[in-house]
Amino acid sequence: MGWIKSFLVGGAAAKTYQNVYNKPIVTAPDGFVVRGLKQKGFGSSWVVKYSNQSAMNMTSTFTISGNVRSVSVGRETFHIDWP
Repeated sequence: MGWIKSFLVGGAAAKTYQNVYNKPIVTAPDGFVVRGLKQKGFGSSWVVKYSNQSAMNMTSTFTISGNVRSVSVGRETFHIDWP
């Protein structure tokens, strides 16, 4: 039973480390706002929640992983910087 507890504590520590130190920096284009950034599971995938400044009550999302440097939404491009 002790190894299960150690495994769970280690997993929680790894997720906390990634959430704090390995979080990508998402730069929104003019007219857009990044509303949230959440890690998906234990991997390096992140869900980016954004909205248009003219319609702040409507949000959309896209998913990024470690090899993504930019995401195009219509004519606009979100830039992603990884630590």
